[in-house]
Amino acid sequence: MSLTTTVIGSLPRLHEDLKKSIKLAIDLQVSIGISIISDGEQRTDMLSYMSNSMHGINKVNEKVFITGKIRPIEEITNSFKVADFLEAKSYIKERGYENKLKVGITGPITFGFSAAINKLGPYKNLRDKELYKDVATVVNKIAKQIQHYDGLVQIDEPGVSAGFLDPNLSEEPLNIATEDLDPKLTSIHVCGKLNPNILKTLGKIKNLSILSLEFAGSSDNVDMLSKSLLSISSKKVGVGCMKVNVLSQEDLTPIEKSVEIVRNISSIVGSNKIAYIHPDCGLRKTSIELATVILKNLKEVSGKVKL
Repeated sequence: MSLTTTVIGSLPRLHEDLKKSIKLAIDLQVSIGISIISDGEQRTDMLSYMSNSMHGINKVNEKVFITGKIRPIEEITNSFKVADFLEAKSYIKERGYENKLKVGITGPITFGFSAAINKLGPYKNLRDKELYKDVATVVNKIAKQIQHYDGLVQIDEPGVSAGFLDPNLSEEPLNIATEDLDPKLTSIHVCGKLNPNILKTLGKIKNLSILSLEFAGSSDNVDMLSKSLLSISSKKVGVGCMKVNVLSQEDLTPIEKSVEIVRNISSIVGSNKIAYIHPDCGLRKTSIELATVILKNLKEVSGKVKL
């Protein structure tokens, strides 16, 4: 049986018309054989995507900043994240596809810090816990709405590994973000370099079942996972086994190398603890030609690894 495959979320923009672009993103993933697909995050970048989901945020071009206390909008279905999810869900039903649909939601640490560094608004400083708790409340409301429609939720937190906030301070807002969510439908994605404190914090996050991590671009994470296994023993692992920061075919992670990565992770966590395999991160900045090859290679890897 082949391993389950998924994407982290974003693909290159595929068409100038948003609705057509979402449909093309879905068709591409389905045609390749990706098990758990996304809407391709075709609208905009991960920060701008969240900007209309909350009061207290303004956006100029792609720059997001804080203008007041952050709180969720009254009708969360108007959020870009929910609206595009529903568009994708409708198209999947229309086409008769059976793939599960996953939505990446920018996490409270990544969004809060990135907005506050441009303008703090009423918050004291970049370590103000109220800032991250307020953003987490918005994230939670979006996630609940998506799960109401049976969608899978992936909280995207590159800011955790980038050191935006001390891991110990990240635990509370991340637990607010996942409060009352269905663990079977919830994951968190953290790309970049890991350390024991990060993994310890991720292991404490409630109501999520999968930690999606990067291993192809950060090979040291394999050893870090081995050393910190007890910290995350209750979670399954999403294995990032292909680099995404590539400019040519020569930069791609060889299929044999990806197979080796997956087998190494399996030997550490156990085959039953691998939830799925995926590229290290999103493919928004990757050319469509290379993104397509990466996904095709991912599908080939899934058939080569027998766990």
